[in-house]
Amino acid sequence: MKHYVLNNGRSPKACAARHTPHRKHHVDLVLSGTDTEASAQIVLDFFDALNRLAEHHSYVINIRRLAEGPAEGPLYWSSRTAVFWGDIHENWLLNEPEKSWTSQVVNLSSRTILVGGAVLLLAQIGRAEKTVAAVHPNFTAAAQEIGLIEDGSGIHMARDNRLHSASTRLSALRLLSNFVSVDHGEHLADTLRGYIGLSEPKRIANSHLATRLIQRSEADPQVCRTVDTMLDNLEDPLRISDLAQTLGTSTRQLQRRFLNRTGTKLLTTYRELRLERANTLLRTTDLSQREISAATGFSSTVALGRAFRVHYKASPDDIRNQRFAGQLSIN
Repeated sequence: MKHYVLNNGRSPKACAARHTPHRKHHVDLVLSGTDTEASAQIVLDFFDALNRLAEHHSYVINIRRLAEGPAEGPLYWSSRTAVFWGDIHENWLLNEPEKSWTSQVVNLSSRTILVGGAVLLLAQIGRAEKTVAAVHPNFTAAAQEIGLIEDGSGIHMARDNRLHSASTRLSALRLLSNFVSVDHGEHLADTLRGYIGLSEPKRIANSHLATRLIQRSEADPQVCRTVDTMLDNLEDPLRISDLAQTLGTSTRQLQRRFLNRTGTKLLTTYRELRLERANTLLRTTDLSQREISAATGFSSTVALGRAFRVHYKASPDDIRNQRFAGQLSIN
């Protein structure tokens, strides 16, 4: 079993907020053959993106072979998701030990997702009759024979939150994003969809810090407008009094509401948004540090470097050098 703890890549200061317990979520990705591991990378990419966006949550991914090792007991599968990673060409044919292993996993996991041909596993473990599932056209005839009821939409989310299905590996990402909506809210799910290309990306998704602030505030309208206005004015930062006037409120009310909803000070956040943009430009463009300083509202490269070192514990030169050395670690 391969064990992946996906890095969330956050700066400690960007996460400073009201104390919230950190939660780990475990996902076991079950593969049927040796040729499926490469395709499983898209699941790792999905949860890596989610870890970067979801504050106070980390997803740990275990890649397992079918019936490799014990199926584990109820304690292991409590609050754990099992994903059977099938394709659109082949049914999984199980021997008796594999049937027993699969049945135990499906019965014990708090959430099971069957992808592609894996949906036909239900017949082999005695769970197919009158079960609704997403079935790929390649398996429609087989599904009818074993008593599966075809959902017809490409993904199916069971009402009891136990046995779900996706007709293809790509539609499985759509299903996973729906679970993000259930577990973390629609705002984060929409941001994630744009970030990984499941939908047209929104501008707000360009800032991980902005996403976390809005999520932390539970999409408070005032916080959303404030963050959006700050992102529109990174090159020529507004004074807080001007920001408040633009938003139609007083400076004191704006600062108090922002602090109460996000746990961070408004002025500190504004600077962190500018530093985040500078970090992105250093990593992804060939702009000079002078141009980046101007683009993020710093009076000089010296001012940018000073603020950058305090926030990221690294200099702009370090980030630019890491880019060419292939050792980027700050996001």
